[in-house]
Amino acid sequence: MNDEELNKKIQSKLKMKIAISNFEKEEKPMNKKKILKMVATFAIIIGLTASVTYAGSVIYEKIFKEPEKIDNYINELKVDEKDLSKIISKEEAVNKAVEQLKRYKIDLDVNKIKNVELQKNPNYDEITYVITANEHDDFFLNARTGKLNCFQVDDGLSLEEVEKCTSNRDDMIKQAKLKLKEYGYDENEYKISYVSSNNGIDENKSYLWYIWFSKEYDGVFNEYQSISMTIIPKINKVTSISINDEPFDNNEIKITMEEAVEIAKQKDKIINSENYIQKGVDAKLEIVRVNPEVYLKENGLENGNKVVTLEDGTTYHYYEYKMNGRVRKAYKVTISYENRPLGLTRTYYVDVTTGEVIGGEDIFDKKANENIIN
Repeated sequence: MNDEELNKKIQSKLKMKIAISNFEKEEKPMNKKKILKMVATFAIIIGLTASVTYAGSVIYEKIFKEPEKIDNYINELKVDEKDLSKIISKEEAVNKAVEQLKRYKIDLDVNKIKNVELQKNPNYDEITYVITANEHDDFFLNARTGKLNCFQVDDGLSLEEVEKCTSNRDDMIKQAKLKLKEYGYDENEYKISYVSSNNGIDENKSYLWYIWFSKEYDGVFNEYQSISMTIIPKINKVTSISINDEPFDNNEIKITMEEAVEIAKQKDKIINSENYIQKGVDAKLEIVRVNPEVYLKENGLENGNKVVTLEDGTTYHYYEYKMNGRVRKAYKVTISYENRPLGLTRTYYVDVTTGEVIGGEDIFDKKANENIIN
């Protein structure tokens, strides 16, 4: 048997296996005739990505994993002994902050530190040290690695004074690029991906500017590997910086945008329990984080914005499932409808290598998310 014949045989068996496993979720028993009919339908969809899933006899790793539910969000907020055994000490965190902030021309005086606390984000499995100094300066470090994530510092001006510090876009970009170079980042590696200001109506009246420098892959900006700044150009002051450097698969593009559109449209037919009528489709290549939205909708589950209030009056808004998925290249396929309320669309992330639907946006109906919209 040659490689081509072997490849076809493997594809045929795997199509059947995937199809049957997808229909094993049905609550009611299905007869053989019905299963075979569904398998035949499903094979058409799989056929769109058969050349994607295989290269020779190579089978790509399945990217999407069943999401983990957070059973007790409030308990998960607490940093326990198990967490403490995996993170650096407060003293180490302060020392690492002092050292790393030198890069940004900030001398952190340890004698002026007011507080050092731990914050935990269960949705992303993050634990962060928050170091507060001089009442208004905050520095955030990854508690596991000690790496500086972001900081915000007081500009030293009153509101009346800062409102007089207006500047235009060109001046801001020049200043921001100089700052990027001053901080030791390669301007050939990090390119401008986003610019905004505090005055969207008339930029020339803006005094606070926000700019993102991101790495670029296949003509697409990766904001999960970026340096973002808030800057007041008039006084040459950067008041905040966020440093994103998440692992990125940089997965190879193996399927076309047209194939991705068909995959998304077929998936939409499966989860579209409201029977919205597809009207238009838009698609573009982007870098996204895998999320469970489509999976939850398809399986009759919700991931709405839950609310819990503690005895001291503190209110938390949270999602029930973890959102710490891998970062991948995907086609974002957005479908519009004739009859979905508020003109809402649904967006599907179709992995460019495997053809899997690895997440989405605005997947749930308004009724399921009305507490968010309101």
